[in-house]
Amino acid sequence: MNLKSIIFFIITVSTVLFPAEYGRLSDFIKSEAKPDSSAVWLENPIPDIALRYNEKDTLNVTWVFNEFPRYYDTYPEIEVPSLLTSYVYQDTNLDLKLVVSATSVTGHTDVTYTAYFWDWAYTDSTHTDSIAVDSLIMKDTFKVSVNDPDTEIFEWGTAYSFDPQNTFGSPTAEWIAALDFDLGSDTYLLQEIEFGYAWDGTAEWKIVPFDIIPGDTPIGDLYGTVEIDGGTPNYINFGSATILTGRFAVVFKTTANFMSMDPAGNSDRTWIYPVGEDSLWFHPEDISADYAGAWYIRLLVIDTSSGIEETISSEKSFDLIKNYPNPFNGSTVISWSMRKPGNAQIRVYNSKGEFVKSLVSKKLGIGSHLVTFDASGINSGVYYYELQIDGKRAAFNKMLYLK
Repeated sequence: MNLKSIIFFIITVSTVLFPAEYGRLSDFIKSEAKPDSSAVWLENPIPDIALRYNEKDTLNVTWVFNEFPRYYDTYPEIEVPSLLTSYVYQDTNLDLKLVVSATSVTGHTDVTYTAYFWDWAYTDSTHTDSIAVDSLIMKDTFKVSVNDPDTEIFEWGTAYSFDPQNTFGSPTAEWIAALDFDLGSDTYLLQEIEFGYAWDGTAEWKIVPFDIIPGDTPIGDLYGTVEIDGGTPNYINFGSATILTGRFAVVFKTTANFMSMDPAGNSDRTWIYPVGEDSLWFHPEDISADYAGAWYIRLLVIDTSSGIEETISSEKSFDLIKNYPNPFNGSTVISWSMRKPGNAQIRVYNSKGEFVKSLVSKKLGIGSHLVTFDASGINSGVYYYELQIDGKRAAFNKMLYLK
């Protein structure tokens, strides 16, 4: 009898324990009122947006609040204004269009759009004076994520939902969720863990070795505690150069909460551990086929197994830009060639898109050029360098600094 068969047998004979405490949020609240204000029932009217650097998205928000507003925010409120720009305009069809443009490399921010509604009533018999009555201000806050152009995403689901029907957990008990991954022999720089729960709370997280089931001991310093914002994506960011390879599992432990799932995701990668006497890892699907799916746990990484790929521009003013060594420790040499003379600028930015250093700013002739970037005094991590020729971007590339 294999391990999965043994686990299934134990779960089958333990139907008094597991089904009574664990299940979808909808199994517990059914059609009753929300148990508290943190319960999630509806998605945001304006959907969350994911962009790449320099990408733009335009949404029609005319009927977000089921009525055309009398006035609206021309420039929505952006929590992190350095990450993006946003504005609202009315097109020729009188539709309200909300435009979001990513201006930095990576990060997340809340954007709040406000619409104002009111009706007018005359205050005199000649209908020459009026006041606003039944005024109403309605807001919607949605998230915008901007990802590194070279970021890869590892996950076992794609359509995560905070609908109570698609969240699994316990309203009272402490329990652990895990998702396992196998990266093979390739190496990846861990940028971020993205995850989602139905309710606000606190979670302990760690990344552990995986062999048949998730292990116990964290890999290096890959563990911690994070505050949960219920009903919306949450992020754990990594400022250091954290490399992952091989087989491992991402583990979250909470009390009285429900993790979002993709019901159509890979159930074989999804694990649950009810904390208590005689506990063991098993798949939620082993309790019931109704609980199949993949946890809302995503890894955002950058492939470092073969170094950083060179960027080739479509511009005719230069042939190639790259740096060597990459990854590097201490310093690296950035080289490029120009097909015609021009004013060249090379600037370095960190992973948040913040300016770090200017390496070149002068007129250069035809031929090959190089400059050394000395990383003394800065933190390990991913950095970006931009080549501008005559004030126009000619190339944009990344490098990995490992102390």
